[in-house]
Amino acid sequence: MLNVRLLGVFRVAGVDNRTWSELGPAGRELASFLFTYPGRLHRRERLADLFWPELDAERARRALNSAIWRLRRLLASDPESQGADSVQTVGSEMVLAPAPWLDIDALALEHAAAFVLKQPSTLEDLDTLHRVAAILHRYEGPFLDGGDGDWILEERERLHSLFLRAATLVVSRLGLADEYHVAIRLARRAIHFDPYREELVRILITLLALDDRRSEAIQYFQTWSKLLKTELDIGPLPATRKAMEDIRAMDSTEGLHILRARLERLRA
Repeated sequence: MLNVRLLGVFRVAGVDNRTWSELGPAGRELASFLFTYPGRLHRRERLADLFWPELDAERARRALNSAIWRLRRLLASDPESQGADSVQTVGSEMVLAPAPWLDIDALALEHAAAFVLKQPSTLEDLDTLHRVAAILHRYEGPFLDGGDGDWILEERERLHSLFLRAATLVVSRLGLADEYHVAIRLARRAIHFDPYREELVRILITLLALDDRRSEAIQYFQTWSKLLKTELDIGPLPATRKAMEDIRAMDSTEGLHILRARLERLRA
């Protein structure tokens, strides 16, 4: 299995440094582009213009051909590829063909998030819930962190939004399944990448309280509120303050029901 990581800094696990270095900066940008859109046809002329804009047409074409050859070598280095040519040319276009031995984290995130957001009822199954949570934990940072091309920025925003929407849903379902430890861990990970996402903060402090960690929930809220004031010069939203009030006042079975009802409201 060839593991391609686009979430965070681009890298391909298991590829030796020499093969990776030989791709060159533009070749790695081309590779990341093809890995982002497997199965999609791309005009060779457009790829040459996109990744070698400083070269004339003939030199850009030669640079593209060289980069494709090196990418094919990289892909063939995985034993499971069995020498298959995954980068295929179709007339004036080319495509990276999807393969079962090619694992791309951004693609896994996209498929899992789209699946649960369109069919949230599938998360009633605990095994499915844990599998999706594991995929969401593969989010290690912004898409192609450090890149600033227009196509990168658009894809970065799209995938980040998908990650947060799916994480919010999965965290709430884990909480309703009394999987507090797993839910809290995923909530903290999501908040790490978007610290001012108040909906997730409300869910996290609610989960901590439900897990008999009310003092930790209060401490977290106080620390987070100070950060919000320091960084943005604002206070928590009324809904977040109300959640904290309910947690502070929680001293009965009724109080637990109120907190669980917050998670229930996130059901699709």
